[in-house]
Amino acid sequence: MKGTRVQVLSNIASWSKDAQAPQIFWLTGHAGSGKSAIDCTVCSTASEDPDIVLGGSFFCSRSAGSVAQRDVRCIIPTLAQLLARQSPEFSFALAAELARDPDVLHKQIKTQVEQLLQKPLLALKDSRVPIMFVIDALDECGGQLTTGGSLNDPDSHSIVSAMLEALVSFSRSPIKLPVKFFVISRPETHIRDTPLSDAAFSKVLQLHTVDKEQVTGDIQLCISSQILSTQRLREWFTEDDVGMLARLCDGLFIVATTALRYAFGSGMDRASVRFKTLLNATRDGLSTGAAAPLDRMYALIMTDAVGVDEAVDDLPTMLQVLAALLAARMTLSVSALADLSGNPKDHLRASLSRLHAVVHVPDNDGEPGLRTLHASFGDYLVERAADKLSH
Repeated sequence: MKGTRVQVLSNIASWSKDAQAPQIFWLTGHAGSGKSAIDCTVCSTASEDPDIVLGGSFFCSRSAGSVAQRDVRCIIPTLAQLLARQSPEFSFALAAELARDPDVLHKQIKTQVEQLLQKPLLALKDSRVPIMFVIDALDECGGQLTTGGSLNDPDSHSIVSAMLEALVSFSRSPIKLPVKFFVISRPETHIRDTPLSDAAFSKVLQLHTVDKEQVTGDIQLCISSQILSTQRLREWFTEDDVGMLARLCDGLFIVATTALRYAFGSGMDRASVRFKTLLNATRDGLSTGAAAPLDRMYALIMTDAVGVDEAVDDLPTMLQVLAALLAARMTLSVSALADLSGNPKDHLRASLSRLHAVVHVPDNDGEPGLRTLHASFGDYLVERAADKLSH
């Protein structure tokens, strides 16, 4: 949103154009801290800035329909292809490399970086305009998951680490190329334990170190723009309501967006009651831990979903739906999920409607796209809510 994250975006813009700055910028933060929103803004701004070239971007996603978005081996070939579409010089040099080694796409990440990026980029070594590549949500990427495996197994972690080590090696080359890599991820151990976190090789910005009041002010601006946007809403809500919710978000933008989706998801008439319930439910004993506000929000949503119309008989179907969404290796349609689960489509839609705040449901029953809105919701269900749900 315009007017938010001003200092963070300014720091990134300055780095991207500073020839003396490290070639890698690592933006890290916990789930829901607004990393991808910053990344989208960086990409959008760079694409319109004549003083920088957005060479390519790759948005990893464990909940996307495309398996490629979860396979780290697809990142470098994608970035190379995107730059080749923009630069004839790079395109010719890349074609020459592919002619010499047509199997490079199936080789180790280090070889991909060397042959698909580093060597072809020599054709642009005299460019005065820096070229920026963006890799978002690297923690949501792993090995070649089409043949099995998990994002959290050692093989997946090692291949992500190998790519980061290859990028750092690229940046340490004696020939200084006008290239920047903007990498975004959670501070997972297998990422943090690479040279990426070394200030000698990359610029690091940890979002949880940004001034808390500044972040809360940005979140307050986002909330205010929605719940104080009309005269009718201003009769229901006050600046104090906005400020209280912003503070309860504890620096996590995702709490604000999830809260607003929850409050307004059942229509304007219920928004005021739901918003007040939300504030009362989270007012006391709020932990300062990064995940705690989000967990409270998800717990409130799940409790509300189960308690609607006292329809506890629908709980098994709801849990079955959530299990399918978290386990599926591609996004499903309502029709496909109905076939897999043996439930009528209208029964499934009734269950899904209770989860509108955390699950995206396509309007068309045959359209793939069922998914949790945030990967952190899956983390909550699998890792932190297990005991609560079992009771």
